[in-house]
This record gives sequence, structure tokens and C-alpha cells, in this order.
Amino acid sequence: MNRLMCCVAAVLWAGAVAAQTPVTRDEAVRLALGSDQTVQQATQAVLAAEANLADARSGRLPTLDLAAQYAANLKKPVMFLPPDLGAAFGGVTRLEMGQDLALGIALTARINLWTSGRLAAAESAARGGVDAARYREVAVRDYVRYLAAVSYGDALLARAELANAELALAETAEAARLAGLGVEQGTTSRFDGQRADVELANHRPRLVQARNRLALADLQLSRVCGAEVAPADTLAAAPSPAPLDDLLARMRAGSPELRALAAVVAAREQQVRLAHAGRGPVVQLSADYAVQAQWDTGPLPGEDEAAASSQVALAVQLPIFDGGRTSASLSSARAELQSARLELERALRDRELAVRRAALSLESALAALAGAQETVRLAQETHRLAVVRLDNGVGTPLERLDAERALATSRAQLASALHASNLAQAALELAVGSTGADS
Repeated sequence: MNRLMCCVAAVLWAGAVAAQTPVTRDEAVRLALGSDQTVQQATQAVLAAEANLADARSGRLPTLDLAAQYAANLKKPVMFLPPDLGAAFGGVTRLEMGQDLALGIALTARINLWTSGRLAAAESAARGGVDAARYREVAVRDYVRYLAAVSYGDALLARAELANAELALAETAEAARLAGLGVEQGTTSRFDGQRADVELANHRPRLVQARNRLALADLQLSRVCGAEVAPADTLAAAPSPAPLDDLLARMRAGSPELRALAAVVAAREQQVRLAHAGRGPVVQLSADYAVQAQWDTGPLPGEDEAAASSQVALAVQLPIFDGGRTSASLSSARAELQSARLELERALRDRELAVRRAALSLESALAALAGAQETVRLAQETHRLAVVRLDNGVGTPLERLDAERALATSRAQLASALHASNLAQAALELAVGSTGADS
């Protein structure tokens, strides 16, 4: 029954693997960047910032408004006359005003001639918001790229662990078979044969666990990429890191997080300028053209029942006293500017620490990888000698079993070391940041 369940599980697992599309790491990153909702949200934030910039620029352009009203006087307004004045109208003291129908059309044009720097500051602040949104989008893409690299590396590690588990199970099964033959022939003790059987029994659940880890890793990779994919590469060592000074220089020049915060600082500086400009005058030029008409019969007025008027005005508005609102706005803008500068300084220090930590982690991972590779070579030679000794009758199945266990352990450690070097490389790339040219 257990064997039947294992066979069914293996068939289902093989079918799921066959439905996956093999992709390289770069292809997985492209899929992740194209499907991640966080990237799409960052793109929408850029569009919103660009719309805010267009809104700020619109203050420099003239505005044109058209207003129209077509009214029917159901009950006309009344003007009351003094009694002595009403005597001139035959004693009437109430006079209805207007006609039954009225039409009014007004066309107004306005343009700001001078705003004491308000428009320029608002446009510059909005431009800083656009820059900040674009750099944040690059930062989000860097993080999604990091997640894709981590998920891809986890899937590669899971495949290496499964391959090691399958190989270890096959080698242990062979050792158990030889131990069983030795017990039957009297050349191997029953204890050694029992130990080989127990070792074989312990390897079977490890294989199941390795398959489950692979399934989970593939699910995570598919979730990040937005498609049913599987890695087409194999675990390989990460390259050695560049000199630390070069990494720090690249980070300071191209980190999207730092550049976004620098853009925020620039926008806050313009907000201070905008608040200060609130104390200056505003000069505005306006022009009006209006048509008025009143009549009693027909849908439209006659020629002598309508009149047109036009006007041009130059208006100057100078704030004298606003209850301290401008001073409060200026103090708030200065405080936000100082906060943005402190945030930029904090982020710079954090980025420097992250780059140093990631570079050291990569160096440590590569050193551990070199040791793991030597351990595998030693374990392979030990296993070869154990097999030779057993074939020549001077070794024991137990000796071969121990050598096979050590070889399986060293292979697992090598796979973990390769995986750790790739993770450290991805973390270093995230800490340094990209310029956005390849995003």
C-alpha cells in the first residue's frame, strides 16, 4: 500500500514538473518585473506624479471660462416705490422688473502675469515629486529582481537536494543489498546488516522531504514570476565581489533609494520657497465678454432685446495680514525639509552598512564554498577507497556505508554553499542598487 501511494505521488509530481516552462535566471527576472503588482503600483505612482507636474505647469497658461444661463421668470421680482414717488405712476407703488425670459452668456479669460515665484516653486516641487516617484519605481524593481533571484536560487537548491537524496538512496540501497548478501554468506555481522537496513529506511523519508521542498520552491518561483516556470540553470558559484571602494562609489552614485530621497529634499526646498512666496503680490490680467437679453415671447430674443459688454482688468492682490497662516506654512515646510535631509543622511549610512555587510557575506560564502568543494573531493576519494577495500575483501559494508553517508553530507553542504554564495551576490546587488537603465 505504501509503495502504491509513493508511486502515485511520484507520477503526480512528474506530471506537475512536465507542465512547467524552463527559464533562465534572467528570464525569471523579466517575468517577475512584468507581472509584479508592486511594480505596477510604482508605475501608477509615477503617472500620478507626472499628472501633478502637469497641473502645476497649468498655472502659467491662460484660463478660459464660459458661463451661460437661460431662465424663465415664473414670478418676476418686484421693486417697491415710496408713496410720493408712486403718485407719478398713477399711485402704483409696486413695479415688476424684467421680462418673462432671460438669457446671459459670459466668456472670461485670465492669465497670471506675476505670482512672486509661486508658480515656479510649485512646478519645481512637482518635478521633484516626479523624480522621486521614478527612482522609487527603480528601487521597487531592484527589490523584485532580488526576490526573483532568491526564489530562483531556492528552486535550484531544492533540485540539487533532491538529486542528492535520490543518489544517496540508490547508493544506500546498494550498500544494504551487499550487506544482506554478506549476512547470508556469514561474512557480515547481523548488526551491520541491520544498520544498513535502518540507514536505507531513513533515506526514504528524506527523499519525500526533498520532493516536497522542491514543490514549495517551484510554487514560490511561479508566484514571483506570475507563470508556471522551473529553473533551467544549475547551481554555480557567484563571482567575487568588486573592491569595496568601488561598490560604495557605485552605491552613492546610483542607489535609487538615495536618489529618490535626494529628489524629496529638492522638492521640500521648493516647498519652502513656495511658502515664502505666499507673502508676495499676485498680478493677474483678465478679460470678459458678456451678452445679456430679456424678452417676453418666443424662444429667442429679438435684436433690440439683447446687449453685449466687454471688459479688461489688471488686478493686483497683496496679502497684508492672514492671521499667521503664511508663517505657519513656512515653518512647517522648513521642518519637513530638515526631516527629509535627516532621512537622506540616515539612508546613506544604512546603505553603506548594507553594502559592507553584503560584501563581507559574499566573501565568507565564497570561502565556505572553497572548503565545501575540498570536502566533497575528500569524501569522493574516501568513498572510492571504501568500495575498493570492500571489493578486495579487506573492507566492510559498514565502512562503505559510512563513506556514502559522508559523501552525501558533503554534497548537501556543497549545494548549500553554492546557494549561499548566490544569495549573498543577490543581496550585494540589492544593496548597491541599479541606475535604472536595465529596469
